[in-house]
Amino acid sequence: MATEQQQQQQQMQPASFLLGHVAPVLSLDTRDWMLASGSEDKTCRIWDLRTDKVHKAITGFDSPVATTTFTPADGHTIYVGSGTKIHTFDLRMESLVLNTVTQSTRVYDGAEDEINQIQVNHRATYLAACDDAGDVRVLDLKTHKWMRKIERTHDNIAMTVQFVPKKDLQALSGGMDKLVVAWDFYKGRATQLIETDTPQKDVAQSKQLFNPPFVHSIAVHPSGTRMAVGLGDGSVQFLHTSIDLPTAPSLEDDMAALSASAAASKKSKKKGASSGGKGTDSWLIGGRLSEAHASPIATIEYAGFNPGWLITSSSNGSIAVWEDGTVRYESMQRQNEILDLQKRNLALAKKGQVEGQVVLPYGRPCQPVMEFRA
Repeated sequence: MATEQQQQQQQMQPASFLLGHVAPVLSLDTRDWMLASGSEDKTCRIWDLRTDKVHKAITGFDSPVATTTFTPADGHTIYVGSGTKIHTFDLRMESLVLNTVTQSTRVYDGAEDEINQIQVNHRATYLAACDDAGDVRVLDLKTHKWMRKIERTHDNIAMTVQFVPKKDLQALSGGMDKLVVAWDFYKGRATQLIETDTPQKDVAQSKQLFNPPFVHSIAVHPSGTRMAVGLGDGSVQFLHTSIDLPTAPSLEDDMAALSASAAASKKSKKKGASSGGKGTDSWLIGGRLSEAHASPIATIEYAGFNPGWLITSSSNGSIAVWEDGTVRYESMQRQNEILDLQKRNLALAKKGQVEGQVVLPYGRPCQPVMEFRA
C-alpha cells in the first residue's frame, strides 16, 4: 500500500506545456502571472500563465539568452542577458514582438565574457551579473553605471550570483572552481570563500564519482540567514549564519520566532546595518544532502509561495520538492553521524583492527515531499 508521501509524489504532474522555443531553454523567471524564458534560439518569451500563451516575444539577440530577471520595482520591466550585454524592456509596449535593436529601452555593456546570470536586489537599486571570465560585477540602476570592478576571485566560470535578501550590496556567487564566494560590494571585496570540494563520505558508494561539485545554482532563503547550493555531483550543500542553526523540525517554529525577535532587536540598535552593506555575517557549513539527484543539479530555489519548501531540478529532467527544515536538520545529523563513524574507523585502523570498522552511510538522509521524473 502506498504511503502518504508516495501518493503525494505520484500527484506531481505537469500542469501544462508551453510550446514555442526551437532550442533548449536556458533560464526562467516569474512575476505574478508572467513567466520569462530565455533560450539558445536567441529569443526571450514572456508567457501568460493564465492562458498558457505567449504574451510577448523578444527577438534580435546576437547570442543565446542565458538569463532573464524581472525587477521587484514594478510589473513591467525585465532585464535580459545575452552574450556580454544586458537589455532592458518595458513590457507595456503594444507590440507582440519586441526587437532588441529598436525597442530595448536601455542596453548595458561591459562584461568581459558571456554573462551567465543576472539578478536585481530587493529594492531594485542594483543589478548583479556573473560571467564566463569569473567576474562578478554590480550595476547601479540609478546612475546606470557599473560600480568599480573588484579583483577577480573565481579562477573559472562564474555560473550563478544571488543578492542576500535585505542586504543591498551583499551577494553570493558560485562557479566551476567549486567555490561559493560571499561579496560585500559596499566594502569592495570578497569577504568569504567556501569550498564545496570537501572529501566525500564514501566515494566508492557514490553514483556521482565523475561529477565534480561545481556550483551550478545558489538559493538564498528570504530570511537571508540560510542558503542552499546546488552542485554538479547531484548534491545540495546547506549553509547558515550563527542565528539560524539547523534544528529538529518540531522546533522550527519556536526558533523562527526567536530569530525574528533577535533580528528586530538588532535592527532597532543598528538601523543602517542592512542598507549600507555593513554587519556582514559569516556563513557556516551545514549538512550535505547527498544524491538529491542522480545527475548534476541545474537549478535550486526556495518556493515563492512557501519558503519552507526547497525546489531542486536536475539536468536529467527530474524535479524534487524538499521540506527545508527537515532536510537541513537530517543532512546535518547524517554528517555528524558520519564524522563519528570516521573517527571510530580511524582509531581502529591505527590499532590494526579491521573488525569493528563500519561502512559509512551514503545517499539521501530523507526523502522529498514530492518528486517528478521526466
